[in-house]
Amino acid sequence: MIRNLILIFSTTVLAQAQTAPPARPEFGQGLKENAEKLQQYSYKRRLEITVKGRSSQRLELVRYVDGKMETVPLEAPQRAGGQSQGRGLRGMIMRKEVEKKKEEMKKEVEQLRGLLKQYTPGSPSMRAALEKANISHEDRELKVEANGVVQPSDSFTLIWNTANRRPERLEIHTALDKKPVQMTIEYASLPDGPFYPARTTLTATAKDLTVSIDTFEYSRSTNGN
Repeated sequence: MIRNLILIFSTTVLAQAQTAPPARPEFGQGLKENAEKLQQYSYKRRLEITVKGRSSQRLELVRYVDGKMETVPLEAPQRAGGQSQGRGLRGMIMRKEVEKKKEEMKKEVEQLRGLLKQYTPGSPSMRAALEKANISHEDRELKVEANGVVQPSDSFTLIWNTANRRPERLEIHTALDKKPVQMTIEYASLPDGPFYPARTTLTATAKDLTVSIDTFEYSRSTNGN
């Protein structure tokens, strides 16, 4: 389950990281170059999932080999302690209940995957929304706001640093089964230039679900990329 969530958010975050402000096509080449530069680095990624007060963590090394992402677990997944399932009939019932909950979570994960995929830059809904987005400029910040991207009441907000030519923060407010879902990405940059999603947080309050992804300790790879 943790692996599925990593795939969902990694795909979405990496795609959103290449989002350029509308009417700024000159940034396109820079975004492509940024993505290529990031492939020259390896870094650590920590994923924490909290569901109904119970949390699980995973720490792994991310690197690129021949342009393809590879992940290496750095420690065994940490899970919150829970009551023993026991043996006999009681244990069998508890195991069945655990499997049932896993299947329910798997279904919700797939629903989240489908929802978030609609907010990636290449999707028709995002392209259309960004074309008519409201753009305001203050000091060195460009604020891009769009409403009704996929759903009538959703919103997309991107804060772009015009001096550094990189995003600073991205927020998506949407809903799954008419229940609020919020995704936030906070960006940072490396000393030699490339920017990256430093922290990603997803909250689905109605499901008592919070997911956070932190990436850190970036270093140049030595695998020849």
